[in-house]
Amino acid sequence: MKIGKKIDLLQKDARVCLEFSAFNDFPDRPYKGHRHDYRSVIAKGRLKLVDANEDLETFKRGYDLLYVCNGRPITPLESRKVMPNMYIGKIECDWNDVSAKSEFPLRTIEDVPFVNVYEMEEDTTPFDIKDLIVAAKARQKKTG
Repeated sequence: MKIGKKIDLLQKDARVCLEFSAFNDFPDRPYKGHRHDYRSVIAKGRLKLVDANEDLETFKRGYDLLYVCNGRPITPLESRKVMPNMYIGKIECDWNDVSAKSEFPLRTIEDVPFVNVYEMEEDTTPFDIKDLIVAAKARQKKTG
């Protein structure tokens, strides 16, 4: 909507922090010494409220995504008799303000999706992260 406590707060201070996470639990089949896996991303930025009357293209993209994400049947914006009385929020942030974590060390883009432990050969060997620790210490020496 275009009125309310959250809108008032965002108009006073548009700084936001978002956290997205996913958790995969496999208690009956440990993998690499773990019984779960997670991925999370944190982004800090500013929320821009997009009004359809000012930026219809961005508003339409947000509107379409909102309906697809919620699994609702979408009523195309063009077929509505009246423009919805709402803002679409667009978060703008610098990549330096985005961080991510995972349970398991990710070395390549192929490591990002969750591992389906039930389709893999059982593996109880703990992850060896010595190389990652050595690299992190080397970076700290350079900056310190």
